[in-house]
Amino acid sequence: MSFSIVVDHVSFAWPDGTMVLDGLDAAFPAGRTGLIGANGSGKSTLLRIIAGELTPGSGSVSVTGEVGYLPQNVPLAGSRTVSDLLEISGKRAALHAVENGDVAEEHFTAIGDDWDVEERARAELDRLGLGHVGLDRTVATLSGGEAVMVALAAQLLKRPAVLLLDEP
Repeated sequence: MSFSIVVDHVSFAWPDGTMVLDGLDAAFPAGRTGLIGANGSGKSTLLRIIAGELTPGSGSVSVTGEVGYLPQNVPLAGSRTVSDLLEISGKRAALHAVENGDVAEEHFTAIGDDWDVEERARAELDRLGLGHVGLDRTVATLSGGEAVMVALAAQLLKRPAVLLLDEP
């Protein structure tokens, strides 16, 4: 059996010395896996280590492919747009510039192979029940649940090999 994620003897302690994980070994195959444990048992910490947001004190983690991570608390600045939260604003600006006749190389570099990013973003939002949410809408006008779903759409747009969801 091949594994998408392998955690090898991982230990982690907070700066105050509180041990969270001590010599953890785990392997997760492709497909859905759920972590179940009491509050404070280290589930979120483990996900943050797998995502590369935290570095273990010892041990190692290997992941096959790119990792997407949706944290428990999505940072939602009110002045940001849905496009910003989807992390596609730069590509959209470049697309619009090209559509308006600006053929500067920097626009083509920003777009890369992602010429359909707006259509894919709208399709992903629609798939998650947010077809009514425009890309230029401000995050402050979304409900908390809608904002989390937009953050999930952002991860899905990246097409990661592994997607970690921390209590979405």
